[in-house]
Amino acid sequence: DARLKRFSQTLIMQIDTLSSIATEFSDFAQMPEPQIQQFDVIPVVQQSVTLFRDQSDCDITFETDQLECIIKADPNQILRVFNNLIKNALQAIPGDKQGIINITLSTVNGNCEISFKDNGTGIPNEKQTRIFSPNFTTKTAGMGLGLAMVKNIIDNTEGRIWFETSPGEGTTFFVSLPLKDPETTI
Repeated sequence: DARLKRFSQTLIMQIDTLSSIATEFSDFAQMPEPQIQQFDVIPVVQQSVTLFRDQSDCDITFETDQLECIIKADPNQILRVFNNLIKNALQAIPGDKQGIINITLSTVNGNCEISFKDNGTGIPNEKQTRIFSPNFTTKTAGMGLGLAMVKNIIDNTEGRIWFETSPGEGTTFFVSLPLKDPETTI
């Protein structure tokens, strides 16, 4: 009993230490200053899709009826958002299931709206309210900064991000970014 108690106390201390380190890391780690510019977001989505399509055996599709979708943001940060959402979708699909990720882009009420739909496990009800919180993760690896970072990037572009999920069936993340007139300057 004494060994178990000592082991439990040590384990709790280590967990507290790791939690503290993660908190300090998220406080310390600042995103680089964004390099804001106007650009067509469609090639950025295509670049991200191509990267992950070549790396996985998952069926990743991208559909749009738009010829262009001009936004004002940092293209590298937006690419990071798309990469993170696709990576999370891939990780949500069980290994014994053929993965399907459907990405669509459309314009809705003056916004460019991109959806990332997977056929993964979905997000359990008890975890849905914390999904964008720093240091929160549903995975066994990682620091839980990905979706918090994604939300921060989207918020800084005056956009918004949200999701719809069906536990056991999959999740769709939506990113909405304000459209810019391609004729105007920054």
